[in-house]
Amino acid sequence: MERVLNTEQLDSIFENHAKSQYTRELLFSSIVDLMSLVVCGIYPSVNAAYRAKASELNVSRTAVYDKLNGIELDVSAARR
Repeated sequence: MERVLNTEQLDSIFENHAKSQYTRELLFSSIVDLMSLVVCGIYPSVNAAYRAKASELNVSRTAVYDKLNGIELDVSAARR
């Protein structure tokens, strides 16, 4: 899973395909990591995963949800 979800590749995909979103402090790869914890059942919700990783993320819960809500279709559909 680490090879498939390589942070540099994920962030590169975001930078190459995002049209309106941008990276300030919260990387796209961090959002993917957070969501993988929920999808794999390690945490029951994004909020629970955020609470567990809040000190690592160093951004507000609002920033996480804003990034999630704003992910563009081109980014979601992009491949390496």
